[in-house]
Amino acid sequence: MNYDEKCQLLIIGDSTVGKTSILSRFANGTFNSNYLATVGLDNFTKDETIDNKIVRIKIWDTAGQERYKALTKGFFRNAQGIMIVYDVTNAETFENLKIWIQSIKNHMGSDTENIPSIIIGNKIDSEEREVKFEEAELFAKGYNYPYFETSAKTGENIDQAIIFLIKEVINKNSGNKGDNNNGNIVIDNNDLKKKDDNSKCNC
Repeated sequence: MNYDEKCQLLIIGDSTVGKTSILSRFANGTFNSNYLATVGLDNFTKDETIDNKIVRIKIWDTAGQERYKALTKGFFRNAQGIMIVYDVTNAETFENLKIWIQSIKNHMGSDTENIPSIIIGNKIDSEEREVKFEEAELFAKGYNYPYFETSAKTGENIDQAIIFLIKEVINKNSGNKGDNNNGNIVIDNNDLKKKDDNSKCNC
């Protein structure tokens, strides 16, 4: 299919916050509570009609485990938008947002403020909430990031959050067509996605 725009996003955050489930819900409209945890890198591609234009959306999914955070360094450079995700039922993943935001700053330097980014609180379908909406919204405002709450399980707000970010990217990058890598993230062969059969994703 031909497309009018390309948009390349990253989704980052701790392991088990539901990053893969968010992307599967957006790309395929499906949810699987037994996803294997992503190890290394994975990506989802979808063509979406936005504002009467066909946009080819590619989203890179990261492992999230502490030992894999170094993998993000190679592909931050070509990201056009970033989703930073935590789990509203796990306060530790909320506290770790500071680490992920600092990671963006470390890797992108002065470009950080030019990259549209949002914070997502996932798993709002659960009754075991540990982070209040007001607390998370205030945190996001402190970094000038829009804040969304989602449920990959029910699909609530998934499309709204991601399409909002895509529109921000398109508006920001209108007139800047292409890049040195033809819009594609370049990664080392050692960074290719693997699956750990012993690790389940608490999506």
